Amino acid sequence: MDILSEVLEVLNLKCTSVDPIRLRDIHTGRDESLQAWFVVSGGCTLKCMDDNTEYKLGSLDCVLLADGGRHELRPRTGRTSSPTRLLRCVYALDRALPHPLARYLPARLLLRSRDLTDESELGRAAWLLEGELINARLGFDFIAQRLADIMLVEMLRRCQLEGPGPVFLAALSDPVIHDALEQIHARPDRPWHVPDLANSVGLSRAAFAERFHHRVGEPPLRYIRYWRMLKARRELRGTTAPIKAVAVRAGYQSAAGFGRAFRRVFGRAPSTLR
Repeated sequence: MDILSEVLEVLNLKCTSVDPIRLRDIHTGRDESLQAWFVVSGGCTLKCMDDNTEYKLGSLDCVLLADGGRHELRPRTGRTSSPTRLLRCVYALDRALPHPLARYLPARLLLRSRDLTDESELGRAAWLLEGELINARLGFDFIAQRLADIMLVEMLRRCQLEGPGPVFLAALSDPVIHDALEQIHARPDRPWHVPDLANSVGLSRAAFAERFHHRVGEPPLRYIRYWRMLKARRELRGTTAPIKAVAVRAGYQSAAGFGRAFRRVFGRAPSTLR
């Protein structure tokens, strides 16, 4: 089971626009919830206007901005022979949904060119993406957005692999907590108890609960409750399955109990999604 893919589907991740930018003068970024800048060639300075933090970006550097703040890019001084070439990818991700990946996504994530080795899909996806935008062949917009999705997932992969990562991504690097998450995701309908999960991964109840909370960002039972509701919400929005059937798959024996739990999490009845 690929936990990250499942979570990104539930959070409705998708690229909404991709633009090639040739930077000759100052470029002021729009307010966006999530966007990535990839330097194809040249160099520039990215300044986040909220706190005046600056990032010096060179060729093949990449930065993910998830704080929704305004920013500006300036070409490097002394580089006037040709404009800096960048790719700007904007994403939709439902940050209001109750999942720690959305809640604790890094406000800014910087990847340097040294991270983009031959084994990295990020560099290859970026070069393919620029080629699609330049050639503009049939279907290029569809392909470009899929390549941009790959770039974002690769950024999260690199973040997860490079030592102590952000909450939830760190959990995917922890074999013990990853095992527990796989069990939860495989059977969200099971009546889970913390001692059972702890025993299945070889830890005491207290040690497991503390480690899970630290890595995932939520206590085990709260994560299970939220995950059940997120899966149910996706099923309600995307299928015509009876609410009772959705409730059973979420681990509830009655539609009424499921409805009460659903309203506590989302503030509305399950039927309103249809």
